[in-house]
Amino acid sequence: KCCTPVPGDPVVGFITRGFGVSVHRADCPNADPTRRKPEEAGRWVKVSWGESEQAAYETSLEISAKDRDGLALDVTMALTTAKVRVHNFSARSLPDGYALVSVVLEVKDRSELLSLINKLGQISGVYQVKRASG
Repeated sequence: KCCTPVPGDPVVGFITRGFGVSVHRADCPNADPTRRKPEEAGRWVKVSWGESEQAAYETSLEISAKDRDGLALDVTMALTTAKVRVHNFSARSLPDGYALVSVVLEVKDRSELLSLINKLGQISGVYQVKRASG
């Protein structure tokens, strides 16, 4: 999911009409202070993480790499070794010799997510691992 926060992420809240407070990562394009409408200024509120019973949070990663045989296997092995639950995995070759791997997965917090991003970044040919946004 786009911009889904996990515990430890800086977050901001927006009071919606009829649906309560929507929580966004602070770096979410929808929460960008330069894009906020002046008439909605009072609807942006401070929020913070509290204690939670939820054991896992869904988030999305995009992995950019030099396309090669075994890339998808190496990514899935890293995910398996990290013992994260994967909800969706897709990999596609791009015409320029690169590949894009998209993964929707569960993590318990920001620390686990950053560790996973670091591990994926060490795979041969990977030049960027980022959280999906927009």
